Amino acid sequence: MHRKPLLLLLFLASFVLPTLAGDNQPCTNPLAYRGFSGGMMLHAGWVNRGDITVGTAPSQKVSGVPLGIGGALKVRFGDYLRVGTEGYTSSLSYGDYGSSLSIGWGGLLVDCVLPLGRFEPYVGATIGGGVVENLTLTEKPAIDLLPEGGVSYRKYGVGIVVPFIGTDYRLTERMSLTMKADYMLPLGRAEFDFPSGPRCYVGFMFNH
Repeated sequence: MHRKPLLLLLFLASFVLPTLAGDNQPCTNPLAYRGFSGGMMLHAGWVNRGDITVGTAPSQKVSGVPLGIGGALKVRFGDYLRVGTEGYTSSLSYGDYGSSLSIGWGGLLVDCVLPLGRFEPYVGATIGGGVVENLTLTEKPAIDLLPEGGVSYRKYGVGIVVPFIGTDYRLTERMSLTMKADYMLPLGRAEFDFPSGPRCYVGFMFNH
């Protein structure tokens, strides 16, 4: 999921979702609408997919720290349930010649939050899909317009489920610091270069 559509979604939500609150009369429904939150996060993690070999060139190790950015939008129902969406991009540079492995993904999320003063720990999962791109270079690219030899490019779609755990820390009534960790898993058979692994996130959520 690209950043621009996600930012547009957050912008529109700031106008549309408050109308769901009605006239703010007391409600005994345990799943009554309680507002929403949205924001952006940075992340880093660890990916280790072993070695990749292109033709007769020496193998290159696909491992390291992926970096990325993205965001989430969560609608709160009652004291404990939140439903929403999130999307991120994450990329890893590997090998000796600037090879890269990346994934852009997004989906629908559900989490349960436990209010504990300023802290609100939560646990949940996201289910959705993404697109993996893997560019493998076996020699240093020349600065010219000629085709490169020994290059592999792979691109494919994949379904994913991403369990996560984290906590929000309320800085003000309107803004929270959020930290979480997740682990991306493929739905179905995983390709050999699927960038599965743990990721840690930090960012800010704006509450309405």
